[in-house]
Amino acid sequence: MEFSALLQKLIRISNVKPQVLADRMGYDVSYISKWQSGAKLPSSRNAEELFGKMAHFFAVNTEAAQQKEIKEVLGLEYDGAGLEKALEKCLLQSLLKQKEQKEEHRKVQERISYDSLWQDQETVAGAVGGMIYELCSRAERDVDIIVTCPFQEYVTKENDFFKKLEALEKRGITVRIHQFIDMEKFKNQTDAYCRCIAMYLNAIHSVRYDFYELPHEHADIPVLVIKNGLLVTEIQEPFTREKYTTVIRSLPLVNAYYEAAYACLISRKPLVEEYSVHKMYQEKYIFDYMMQNEYRYLLRSMHIIHLPDDMLWELCRKYTGDQESALLQYNMNRNSFQAPVTAVVYKSTLMDYIFDGKINIFGKEAEVEREWRVRHITHLIEELEKNSSIRIFLLENNNPYIGYDDLQSTIYFCRDTVFAMAVQNGISGYYRFFSKKLIDQFNEFYRHIENAGDEYLLRGQKVTDFLRQGLKFIS
Repeated sequence: MEFSALLQKLIRISNVKPQVLADRMGYDVSYISKWQSGAKLPSSRNAEELFGKMAHFFAVNTEAAQQKEIKEVLGLEYDGAGLEKALEKCLLQSLLKQKEQKEEHRKVQERISYDSLWQDQETVAGAVGGMIYELCSRAERDVDIIVTCPFQEYVTKENDFFKKLEALEKRGITVRIHQFIDMEKFKNQTDAYCRCIAMYLNAIHSVRYDFYELPHEHADIPVLVIKNGLLVTEIQEPFTREKYTTVIRSLPLVNAYYEAAYACLISRKPLVEEYSVHKMYQEKYIFDYMMQNEYRYLLRSMHIIHLPDDMLWELCRKYTGDQESALLQYNMNRNSFQAPVTAVVYKSTLMDYIFDGKINIFGKEAEVEREWRVRHITHLIEELEKNSSIRIFLLENNNPYIGYDDLQSTIYFCRDTVFAMAVQNGISGYYRFFSKKLIDQFNEFYRHIENAGDEYLLRGQKVTDFLRQGLKFIS
């Protein structure tokens, strides 16, 4: 039996009002109506918790005669007081069955028609992500995608969209995702939007990601469009005002949308641009950052943070090309050591450094000897204890802001400047932030991380203790 039919029967047999059920489950009554009709289904993510509460509700709000009828009508098998567990299992199985049937129906409809219509967001993410990947995998030239809402809404970790695109590298195909951002929405969802941008500040296989500001008055309808491919947008029918996500493959309409979106795109400067090391130095952007006299880092790879003068000079001579460059690097870093510094470091990043010596030195990946690490960590501990202008936080790999596996770049923050650096195959790539609005929002994002709960962030004495414990293992 499908979930919708099962719920209808439970409500009828128990003689419970949908409003009462909705209140007990913590949902609006409109959800109960949609579940009964099959217009919408509960999310699979919280189904177990929901059905546990629902089974308990019907078990305690029915008389013995009603429970007997439920057992017979639903074909439940249990002994004694096992109604609640049996009903929970039955609800989960019925939901799974109905979702499988809906997915099969969708596939049939897709084979019949070029256009598709969905209301369930989970189905949208899986289906649209599959369609986009199919278009990309069959492409004979580069693919341009223009989208006005966060792209990850259309792909899920389960379908591993970006991982699948590895195959395109061998064919020389690049997928360019042009992401429009409504800065008004950004302010209300700072963490979500900053996480979206930070995740893509690196070369993901054959994917290039660009971000542009979209005026708020143009951002009310979500759109994803691929030239000569498909259009994904939202429609609202006029009778119940329900919203549906629709996929359209009528090429005249698709390309009309694409041309309008592209005309808007080329009139705007990207919010973030990929820069080479040479260009960053040529335009003096790194110097501009170093002259701000306050530094904040979100470190995906370990950095030197603070060093004794002799160790710093030794590194400058080793990793720069000539005496003049070494002196410039030395002076810049020494100046940064004397300014307020805040570093948020992932636990895995710090442990990779403590135990394996992995560190980024002036934009280059390196591995340093145990003796060097011991002296550096000892120096860091001393500075943390006597110098209040240096703060180090240790961030858990799994956290609600941005996980270790989701970030592939190190991000550098200060009041008026933000940039990121990603190292791929030993080559550093930089990402320069141009929008002051975006810089302000990323600084706000950093403040949120700094103020994270103790379950996600180690601070103060706990960081010093962590470093001391690491020293015990390698000394």
